[in-house]
Amino acid sequence: MMLLHEHAIEQKIQEMKFSAILHGADPKELEDKKMSDVRKKNDLLFGDPKDYESMDEKTKKELSDKMKAKFMKWAKVK
Repeated sequence: MMLLHEHAIEQKIQEMKFSAILHGADPKELEDKKMSDVRKKNDLLFGDPKDYESMDEKTKKELSDKMKAKFMKWAKVK
């Protein structure tokens, strides 16, 4: 059953890539990337709590404010 699911997902990905190329996307940019390559520091994603233990309170507050601003923008809240 899992094999069928994986095949269906792969086929859907190929269809989406083909559609993207038809709409002008660069095929070189459509190559599969590992999630670690895609994730950037400025994405402001939550990380391991251990990483935040060594931060000072000012840095934690600045990071929290950035996360709140990103969420408010995403939620379209003013």
